[in-house]
Amino acid sequence: MEYITEGFIGLLKFLLPGFVATFLFYYPLTSFPKRSTFEMVITALICTAFINIIVVPLGWLFVLAGAHWLSFGSWEPTGREFWSFLLAVPIGLVATYWRNNDTLNKQYRKYKITRQSSYPSEWYGTFSETMSYIVLHFNDGRRLMGWPLEWPLSPKNGHFVLEDASWLEGTSQMEEKASEIKLSNVEKIMVDAVAVFMVEFISSSQEDKNES
Repeated sequence: MEYITEGFIGLLKFLLPGFVATFLFYYPLTSFPKRSTFEMVITALICTAFINIIVVPLGWLFVLAGAHWLSFGSWEPTGREFWSFLLAVPIGLVATYWRNNDTLNKQYRKYKITRQSSYPSEWYGTFSETMSYIVLHFNDGRRLMGWPLEWPLSPKNGHFVLEDASWLEGTSQMEEKASEIKLSNVEKIMVDAVAVFMVEFISSSQEDKNES
């Protein structure tokens, strides 16, 4: 029993940096849907392997430096554990940045390795990539234009938060004949996503025409 307990504690120490990186990747810094426990464990194992790929040659470098220049003490096992934890944080942050900004998949698409983005859906990807005024088309026919500060993760639940909002009346905004009713006394407006059936993203040229 004691052997099993010591083995479990040793395994936990070995995998903990990977779990730290995985926690940063899935929870506080990304709005992506959370994965199953099994998928998160697999991700933690992959992160642990990647951290070890960096830590092992780093240990060789420190041992070599200590033998020829200045020594700060032994490397094993305290030094390896310390640097594993230290590297887990930037690795988790970099992976989160790449995922949130579609960094790797952009390169994959460039070389035709894949056509997929790293975003969980077309809805999420469009809002992440497009910074412009939007027009919300309500189920009852009304239309509201504004600058999106926040938007729901999916069209089935959540809310839009718009500023500089205006109601549109008349024909389509794209036909330049819609009258605009500014909500001058409203700082922000929150709209239930369930009440919206279509979203228009206004082009920059159209925004300039509206301003003029």
